[in-house]
Amino acid sequence: MLGCAHGPVSPPGFGLSKECAVEVCLPPGEKAYLSGLRCPDGSAPKPRRVGSIGSRMQPVDPNDPRILLQMDPERPLAPGEPDLHIVDAFEAHCPGAVYTLFFDMYHCPASPQPAPDGLGR
Repeated sequence: MLGCAHGPVSPPGFGLSKECAVEVCLPPGEKAYLSGLRCPDGSAPKPRRVGSIGSRMQPVDPNDPRILLQMDPERPLAPGEPDLHIVDAFEAHCPGAVYTLFFDMYHCPASPQPAPDGLGR
């Protein structure tokens, strides 16, 4: 699956699963995206990196050479190629709620991405 969002409105579940991760460019893209989010009360969430959680799609062969090739953020996926990018998880702490957000940081340059359900930009 290529990104779940390529427009101003987020589809259901956008950014809330590894399969529908927010597509950004490298760690600075993760940081910039997180700094642009707003909690329901308008405050900025306090992010905490959970860590890498594995491939966006499960590879048939765990030694698939495309896993390493896809770590090049400037290499676009070929049509029909499975998305084997490694996904990072972050918690966004808001007053009264914690959101777990998922990021695929191998999309350079990255398109503007909407906010996940429950959060604003």
